[in-house]
Amino acid sequence: MNYDEQLQALLQANTEGNTTIKYVPGKNESGWLSDDTRNELTNMFAHNPMFQNMDKHDVKPKATPSIQDFRDGMGSKNKNVAKHELIIDNEVLNGSLITRTYVRSDLQDKVLPALIYVHGGAFYGGSALAVDNVARALADFGPYRVYNLEYPLAPEHPYPSALLSCYNLLKYLTTHAKELRIDPNKIYMSGDSAGGNLTLATAILDHIIFRTKYLTRTVLYYPDVTMVKEEKEELCNPDKFEAKEMEDQIKSFIKFFSTDDLAERMYANQHDLHNPLLSPLNAKYYEELPATEVIVGEFDPLRFQGQALVDKLNKNGVESHFVLYNGMSHAFLDSIGYYPQAEDSIKEAVKFLNK
Repeated sequence: MNYDEQLQALLQANTEGNTTIKYVPGKNESGWLSDDTRNELTNMFAHNPMFQNMDKHDVKPKATPSIQDFRDGMGSKNKNVAKHELIIDNEVLNGSLITRTYVRSDLQDKVLPALIYVHGGAFYGGSALAVDNVARALADFGPYRVYNLEYPLAPEHPYPSALLSCYNLLKYLTTHAKELRIDPNKIYMSGDSAGGNLTLATAILDHIIFRTKYLTRTVLYYPDVTMVKEEKEELCNPDKFEAKEMEDQIKSFIKFFSTDDLAERMYANQHDLHNPLLSPLNAKYYEELPATEVIVGEFDPLRFQGQALVDKLNKNGVESHFVLYNGMSHAFLDSIGYYPQAEDSIKEAVKFLNK
């Protein structure tokens, strides 16, 4: 199937309760990699310094890359899927909040919902530019005024620097909604991986701790919701994943994720990892949180963290939705424009946010 045919096939989904499963186009059962994921994992094991020379007997990379090596290895080829012309600006808001802003040119004078996007990258990598095409798609498909945040990275800026940037941007947009042409009753937030953690932690600050309740809805892509070692190992157990191909490589990849603690060491800055603003899965008063959607891949090491989050939200009566893309691994959104699941997932996010 070509890209457009796969997009069409992804419109078909199995939904039961608050869970939606999307099979690999052309397949009708779980356990199969998409062609894109198969190629990605093969290349990753062959060329990424984090995983070179790793096999099923050795779950740690034999080389010791630098932080810059890790940063340089992040991100994937992607392209613009927006259909309308956009106005894009680089702005510094409130004196220190570095953002890249997006709005459809035909709607620039309209009052619109706002969406803050928080990129991933294990708290020490990634950038607003790396998710530029994700932000473009959200601005177009929403349509929203999108604020793509360039938050300060660890280890140069450890916890709570990034989290405070997220909350301060949320507060600024809400309190300046009129001049920014934002609907203050429709302020959304989304993020991937570490950005999903920061989005959920911002919601905890907003709805539980400060009780400002600016956020209306959130969408979390494969969020990292716990830094607690025992919880990570339980929720990232390779035996939970069933693969019909490349099983040894997939389990090695997942095992690496469960034992790697670089993000915690770089970001947590010796704070207690049980802190709910670092490990938001452990927060109390979940019933106060806004409606939340979690989107993950079948072979994402963070898949069961996302599932545990949705289960806890559901148990506490919070509107939630879990979307599972079969055949996908971690960070598939980075490949928007090449992986049809990435574009489809933007449409799923918009559908949830616009309820």
